[in-house]
Amino acid sequence: MSSIDPYINKDLGERAIARHEVREIEQRHTQDGLRERDSSASSLSEGQDDIVIIYNRVPKTASTSFTNIAYDLCGKNHYHVLHINTTKNNPVMSIQDQVRFVKNVTEWREMKPAFYHGHVSFLDFTKFGVKRKPIYINVIRDPIERLTFDECVSAGGSDCAPEKLWLQIPFFCGHYSECW
Repeated sequence: MSSIDPYINKDLGERAIARHEVREIEQRHTQDGLRERDSSASSLSEGQDDIVIIYNRVPKTASTSFTNIAYDLCGKNHYHVLHINTTKNNPVMSIQDQVRFVKNVTEWREMKPAFYHGHVSFLDFTKFGVKRKPIYINVIRDPIERLTFDECVSAGGSDCAPEKLWLQIPFFCGHYSECW
């Protein structure tokens, strides 16, 4: 046996678990849809209790200030603020992590309504069979305007390096490899 076999087996096992979890999500949403169809009209306030907003924070766009506002208002407005931590602060999640994230966001009823925030790229919940998708919000800045570009270049600032000027774009593109 080669030394890579345990890693391959682990990856295959994680993929099998992810496929199983996707099937569970699809089954749950089918059951939820049937229950919703068969039940009488629910009140507007019940629907609002299930709202999930995801603020996929883009670097260098005043995201910390915006997030602080969410924390300041959550108690008064009766919602939960949850930080999205990713492995090594990588904005792209593995397929297994995507499945877990979708499952956690859609099933964690005690933490709804919810405002999730983190430096994470857009995730299309519909590809996991989710009917009631979260609402994505964001704040952006013009990549040139966010810097006093001439001053940055003359001072040798790291923020004005060409590769950092377009740092924001991949966060909207999603988890596709072409984005990163």
